[in-house]
Amino acid sequence: MQLVSVVVSFTVLTLQGVAAVSSQKVASASNSTGGSPWFSLLTKSWALAGESEPEQTKGLDDLAKNIVELAKSGAPDESMVAAVENIRAIVRDMKAAVNEAHHMAQGQLNEKAKAVASCQIPPKIEETYVEKVIIHGDNSIENVMTCRGQEVAPYDAWKVCEAEKARCSNTTECCAALVQPNKYCLNPGAPPSPLPFEATCEGTSKCKEDDVKMKIAFFKEKLTELDAAEKACEDSRKGCKDSYDCDALKTVWETQRTWCNRNHTAFEQGYCDLANRAEAKWEAYYHCYDTNYHTLYEEEMNQMSQAPGREQEWRALLRIDCLLGALVSKDATKALEACIDKTYTRKDWRHLTLVYPTQYESFIPREQCTYPFEEPGTAMFSAKWYTSKSRQYGAHAFLLIPKSLSTYGCVSGITHHCPRLSDKTSLLSFSKKVSQPSHGHRHHYARPIPKRHMRHPVWARTH
Repeated sequence: MQLVSVVVSFTVLTLQGVAAVSSQKVASASNSTGGSPWFSLLTKSWALAGESEPEQTKGLDDLAKNIVELAKSGAPDESMVAAVENIRAIVRDMKAAVNEAHHMAQGQLNEKAKAVASCQIPPKIEETYVEKVIIHGDNSIENVMTCRGQEVAPYDAWKVCEAEKARCSNTTECCAALVQPNKYCLNPGAPPSPLPFEATCEGTSKCKEDDVKMKIAFFKEKLTELDAAEKACEDSRKGCKDSYDCDALKTVWETQRTWCNRNHTAFEQGYCDLANRAEAKWEAYYHCYDTNYHTLYEEEMNQMSQAPGREQEWRALLRIDCLLGALVSKDATKALEACIDKTYTRKDWRHLTLVYPTQYESFIPREQCTYPFEEPGTAMFSAKWYTSKSRQYGAHAFLLIPKSLSTYGCVSGITHHCPRLSDKTSLLSFSKKVSQPSHGHRHHYARPIPKRHMRHPVWARTH
């Protein structure tokens, strides 16, 4: 209403110049008659137009009462007629100012609603983009698995070397008690001892012949067992080398693995970058929507507080306009009674009803990101891209997938607005997220504004 007061004040200043001649005539008449109350009423009307909204509404009600009292006090005279015409001019300009204030208020609401609707919803991630750029791009899954297939041979060679080195340096057959000590046994047992047989002849002049025969037979058997044990030890080491250099084979495998890990990381980085770009767009959208929505919300609250004052002011202006018209009518008494008895309702200022954008079902809601991003590092991701493709690149190529890469968990570290694909066995469990306004603003679904209009306003966007 401050804008209304400014407009009206400017209008009143203009009216003062236009009505100068009439005012002079009224002033002359008032001087000769001892002062006209109608001239005083005109002066109050000019002052009233420039007052603040609360004072103006009260002043209009008082003005209406004064007009009624003055009309009842005596017959029309020249000063009254001149004052009525000037006051009616002021009333017309005040009504025009109220209408202008209403149009400006509606314009503010419409512009702020358009700002909300102008926020660009990020486009849906197209599967063709993922297929073309990530899966079959420069860092394709084919490159990853081809490299892993090439990694199998050097890995197996190194593992075979390590296995042979372990077998030949600690052969089970060479750990038999009869062949101890043996350099090819890392944990040798205790060799058998012949000492128990020494007690048989101890304290006698000579051993019994049977005892001697029994001992000869025993050691002959042990010699046979020793020959068999030595042969078993020798046979078990067939193919063994005197020394093994497995470190050189390991270096070959690790060099190949370094390249494979780079390819692997580059492929998964595509999913990280995709999520990062999408998240940035959604963050920009939410910032735009929340900021503009908050501005619109505040504007609606502001206009809701001001609308009753404009309506009350319009009601008072209608009453005054009716009374002024009655004063100059042919049957002033009857016309005045009709104005006094007249009741004004909302229908009389329906044109002042504001359209609040958020009351419409067509108002643009805050969109949600529903595209689920695949999560590098999860069992689901590994099963889809690595395990299922490993057969054509090597039976156990998928086993060479490292336990950790810099890309693992990158999506969960990025996405705050979009969901992630995951499973119970993933390295990073999926947590359902429903994005909320990030600036603490009340969402329009919780607005306490009643729906009164269900048309389609200009700011509504067609889905």
